[in-house]
Amino acid sequence: MKNIVSLIKSGKSLTPFNFYSDFLQEVADVYQEDKDNTVEFKLIDGDDLNFNTKYFIDPISLPLFLSLAQQLKNHHTIPVKFHLSNTPITIDILEFLYRSDFFNIVGKNDNSSFPFGKNILDYDQAYLGGFKGKLIRTEHKVRCYSLIDDNLLQRINPINDEPSKRDFLVEYFSYKVKEHFYTLLYENENIEHLTSEFIEILAELITNGVLHSESDAFVLMFSDRYKTKFSISDNGIGLYESLKKKDNTNEFYNKFELLEFLSKSFPLSVSDKIKTSILSLFETLFYSMLKDRQGLFDLMCNVVINCSGYFRLHTDNAQIIVSARMLNELQKLNETRTEILKTYNSRLFDLIDNEELRTKMIVLTNKCKKQVAELASSIFRKYSEDTRFSSIRIFDVKFRGVHIEVEIPNKIEKV
Repeated sequence: MKNIVSLIKSGKSLTPFNFYSDFLQEVADVYQEDKDNTVEFKLIDGDDLNFNTKYFIDPISLPLFLSLAQQLKNHHTIPVKFHLSNTPITIDILEFLYRSDFFNIVGKNDNSSFPFGKNILDYDQAYLGGFKGKLIRTEHKVRCYSLIDDNLLQRINPINDEPSKRDFLVEYFSYKVKEHFYTLLYENENIEHLTSEFIEILAELITNGVLHSESDAFVLMFSDRYKTKFSISDNGIGLYESLKKKDNTNEFYNKFELLEFLSKSFPLSVSDKIKTSILSLFETLFYSMLKDRQGLFDLMCNVVINCSGYFRLHTDNAQIIVSARMLNELQKLNETRTEILKTYNSRLFDLIDNEELRTKMIVLTNKCKKQVAELASSIFRKYSEDTRFSSIRIFDVKFRGVHIEVEIPNKIEKV
């Protein structure tokens, strides 16, 4: 059937790259052919499979798929059909999904011993059995964070101001993140000294997903012999709409100041919606740099500068991929970010007064804006020269929400 899209096809496993490049487009094609269509998913395409090939689902693609499936469930108001198969080719995949709590999350589960079921996918449980008895680490389970957890929505409703709500949620999710991911972070030689920072940042990003993006946040962290990888995905309002909602709690941030500056000399021939997606990535990094607490920008710098890893940020129709190829620009930005945090800390410990804070931050904000603009201009120029190796990827299909993927080598490279 034309409305069935397979996660795995002949010669192609499900990875974040294949998800963005092919899978999303296939889903979009179903609706472009007929807007009244209802897409259905299939675990694996049974035609032309090579029985000597080991097919797999990259664990960090699961939060992406869950976000998409939840969007479609919300759109159709009923769970999306998910066709399973239990064969020698698929049994390892099925067992991993089962033991990672994937089926508990996407189903109707209301057993408090397991993650609360979101009723996202409609599948036949008869296929879940006959497994080989392979166990997975408890840290490798997919997680769903939501305001319905532990009555969080009812607990924050009496809190009047937004910063206090945020502080409450960050503290709550810090405990959860530490419980779920501390071991994997600490075991990685590149991350162990930054474990506390990563926990703080991940709690901040999850709070962003459930509070400001008005969504659930799906998270998975996975470690093998070579890398530690994690993915955070929500199907909320996206970066641009989230920025539109920002108030003036940070007096040094003028909403869309950088976006409008970059827009005047934007060199790429793309639609307005794609242009907005691209520029909102840089506006978000700029905003994150000016905050008095660690967040998205700090995660990017820790991953790339301190851990020699890869960082990907996607919203709507665009993605930025940050790696050591941008090390010089990142180090300059990180130095400015360090100055900003030191300035806030100086005020916190009464080493400077409010007027001195304001004076210093005005200078640093202008410096920060200039450096992010230079980074953006460099990336746009390289995209124009060769799109294949650019740090920006552009997609015709809009994937709603904010999606972050990180890959970090497990061992420190010895020179």
